[in-house]
Amino acid sequence: MDALDALLGAELKIEKDVPIKRLNTHFRIKAIDGETLNKLREQSTHYVGKGANRKSQFNDNEFNGALIATACISPDFSNAKLLEKYGAADAGECVQKALLAGEIMSLQEEVLRLSGFDDGEEQYEEIKN
Repeated sequence: MDALDALLGAELKIEKDVPIKRLNTHFRIKAIDGETLNKLREQSTHYVGKGANRKSQFNDNEFNGALIATACISPDFSNAKLLEKYGAADAGECVQKALLAGEIMSLQEEVLRLSGFDDGEEQYEEIKN
């Protein structure tokens, strides 16, 4: 099959169940496309200073929370009950407050792998920059 035929027949809706041992359940995640990834990266980049001193700062925690919240089909981290329970302002913050650091890392790696990145940590550094 040539590349054109492969693209024409490709399915972008890719999903996977990821076990969360501590909760004795699994989360359903989906792959994300490049446009979504770029938007998440932009939302997690903030600028400080003015004029020639203006610098961009990338917030890893914000990006990871937003990435998981966007890719997670179930549970829905924007659920009002979840937001209230964890005192979170948005779904990304809810991810950070509801999950342990290792769970966040595992989910982030699985989302990136499902989205076409083979080596989560190495590719994650490239995505940030």
